[in-house]
Amino acid sequence: MCNKNRYLAIKLLVCSLSILLTPSLWGMEKVSLKTLPETGIIVTNPMEIALLPHRKTYQVNHEAFMLQFFFNEKDIFGMILKRDKSRPIHFRWCFFRSCEESSHDYKKVIAELSSPPFAQGFFSIPYPFYLPYGFQGIEFSSPD
Repeated sequence: MCNKNRYLAIKLLVCSLSILLTPSLWGMEKVSLKTLPETGIIVTNPMEIALLPHRKTYQVNHEAFMLQFFFNEKDIFGMILKRDKSRPIHFRWCFFRSCEESSHDYKKVIAELSSPPFAQGFFSIPYPFYLPYGFQGIEFSSPD
């Protein structure tokens, strides 16, 4: 009888150890170091609104940041992929197509110095409907 109890104890110990040694219980996660394919259409910065294809995701590559955004012809929804936290990120609805400075431009700060913009890098910029005119360009910038 002693051998049966010892056999069951060893079997129970082996089963318990096999469950405890599974990687899912260690809190380890598989990580891939592959570079992800670019999912957005890379656009010039500044850009003319009329030339943007409809219902697409766009990507802006700047020396201080990289971001992707979706433009539904009214509002902008985006995510900051990379950024230099020592520089802010600004957004501007441009009155002119070439995005030259105008008093009619609408400016917004997406990210301040050394602080996150919103949860997980997401941002949204609602179209300012209260203005009596429209915009022809979009620009993302990072002043020094």
